[in-house]
Amino acid sequence: MFDRRDFLRSLMGVTAGLAIGRPALAGEAQAGAAAMASPPTEDRLGKLLPMRRMGRTNEWVTTLGLGGSHIEYRGRISMKEAQAIIESAMEEGVRFFDNAQQYGNGEAERRFGQFLTPKYRDVIYLMSKTQATTRKQAERDMDECRSRMKVDVIDLMQVHHIASPEDVDQRIDAGVVDVLLKAREEGKIRHLGFTGHDTHRAHLHMLKRLDAMGVEFDTVQMPMNVVDPSYESFILEVLPALVERDYGVLAMKTLAFGQIVGKNEGWGRKNRVAPKVVPEKMTLAEALGFVWSLPVSTIISGMMSPEMVRENAALARAHVDLTEEHRLALIDKASEFAGPDTEFYKDRV
Repeated sequence: MFDRRDFLRSLMGVTAGLAIGRPALAGEAQAGAAAMASPPTEDRLGKLLPMRRMGRTNEWVTTLGLGGSHIEYRGRISMKEAQAIIESAMEEGVRFFDNAQQYGNGEAERRFGQFLTPKYRDVIYLMSKTQATTRKQAERDMDECRSRMKVDVIDLMQVHHIASPEDVDQRIDAGVVDVLLKAREEGKIRHLGFTGHDTHRAHLHMLKRLDAMGVEFDTVQMPMNVVDPSYESFILEVLPALVERDYGVLAMKTLAFGQIVGKNEGWGRKNRVAPKVVPEKMTLAEALGFVWSLPVSTIISGMMSPEMVRENAALARAHVDLTEEHRLALIDKASEFAGPDTEFYKDRV
C-alpha cells in the first residue's frame, strides 16, 4: 500500500536540491558551470525572488510566477491594471511569466507583447500554451503566439489542458506533439511541456505515450495544493513520476482557484459556499508554503492586482521549507474540505 508519509519524507531532499542546483559537469566552461551550480540573486533590474532549478532544462526560475490568465481575466482587468500588475511583478523580482492562446482569445498574450517583452525580454522566462487538437491549429498557434507576444522565441510551450487519456491520444495521433517537436528543432521554442487539471490519469497517460514515442518533454503544470492529497491527487499520483524523470514541476491552483481562501471564482461556482481553509485552518503562508516545500520549480499565481503581487512575493522571500510533520498536519487539517466542491476543476469520480 502507498504510504503518504514515506512519500513526503522522500521528497524533502529533492526539494532542497532544486534550490542548490547540481554539481557542474566535467567539461563545462568555468563561468557556465558556476552559474549552473548556484542560482543568480539579481539581474540588471535588481534583486530577484528565490530561484529554483527547473528540472532537466537546468534553467533557474523564480519560485513565484505570474499567471497570464489573470492579466486579462475575462475582460475584468483593464489595460492600465494589466500594466501595473506586470510592473509590480518585475519590481518584486518575479521573472517567470505564464500565458496561453485562449486567455481572452489571445488578449493576455497581446498584453505581454505590449507591456512585458519590449522592456524585459532579456531577463524573463516566457511561457505559453496551445490547446490545439489538430496539426494545422498547432502550427498556427506557434506563429500567432510569438507574434502576439512580440518575440522570436518562446522559452516554454506546453500542450494545454489535457483532459483525459482519450484526449491525449487524439492530440498525439493528430500530430500536435510532432508540430511542437519540429518547432523546438527550428528554434521557435526552447522547451516543451504539458498541463491539465481534470485528472491525473491524463498526465500519467501522456508520460506513457511520450515514453513510447521516445520523446522527452521538460515540464508539467498541474494542480498542487493542501487539499489535493486527499482527493484524486496529482501530488501523490503524478509527482513521483516527474521527480524520477527530472521534469520541471509547475504548480498551479495552489489555492484551488481561490476556493481555499473562500472565493467563489471559477466556472460553476457562483451559487456555492467556498471553504475558508485560510484563515480558519491555516495561514496563507502555510498554504503556499506547503506547495513550496514540495519539489516544485515555481508556483504560478493568478495575481489580479499589484497588492496581490507584493503579498505573494513577500511570502516567497520569507519561505522556509516546512517539516514533514508540519506538511502532514496541514493535509489533515484541510482533508475535511477535499473533494469536487473545493477542487471543482477535477473530474468527479
